Amino acid sequence: MRAWSLGLLALGMVVLACTPEPAPDPIRVRNKVTQKQTPRPAPPRPQPPPSRQTLAAPAPVPAPAPWERAWYPRGCRISSRWTTIVVHHSATSTGSAAVFDRSHRARGWDELGYHFVIGNGTTTPDGFVEVGNRWTKQKHGAHCKTPNNYYNDHGIGICLVGDFTSGRPTRAQMESLAKLVRFLCRECRISPSQVVGHSQVTQRTACPGCLSIAWVQRQAALPATASVVP
Repeated sequence: MRAWSLGLLALGMVVLACTPEPAPDPIRVRNKVTQKQTPRPAPPRPQPPPSRQTLAAPAPVPAPAPWERAWYPRGCRISSRWTTIVVHHSATSTGSAAVFDRSHRARGWDELGYHFVIGNGTTTPDGFVEVGNRWTKQKHGAHCKTPNNYYNDHGIGICLVGDFTSGRPTRAQMESLAKLVRFLCRECRISPSQVVGHSQVTQRTACPGCLSIAWVQRQAALPATASVVP
């Protein structure tokens, strides 16, 4: 019996040894080969910075309007000291830069206190902008005294000839004022909100009378060539 069992065991081992292995699945083999042959994707390379030629060009600086050319100080650049513009009236029916210069010197000042004077057609042409020596030299003003003298040191003084407590500025004066404050706000980087009247600063004068500072501020925010609407 034992010999018979051993014979069966030996026969089974022979059968297993002679049984061929199953053929491999061709699809699995192909997928395995494909996976081995497919290279791993390389990490993305860092992009070089854009060249100077591809960078957007800066916006062109607008050319000055024809009437603005006379307002650039000759022989020097516009100072960075200016932060505000103070509007005045002369409180006289007539006048000019030369007339006010003599008056201010008579008070002991070294020269005309304003930087600009806008005529009303009496002594100088209506709306004509006179450039004072203080602007030519980029020198501090003498037109709006305060305890710390801030508005003289950093304020550009503009005087319109006339008494606007009893009258009104001419249309030509207002047009010139609008163009002048646009120029000054742009060139000195002054906010239109920093255009003020003399009386707003000191609270001790009626200057510049009925002249609307709110209107001047609106005009100051417009481009140089925009039309002036009263």
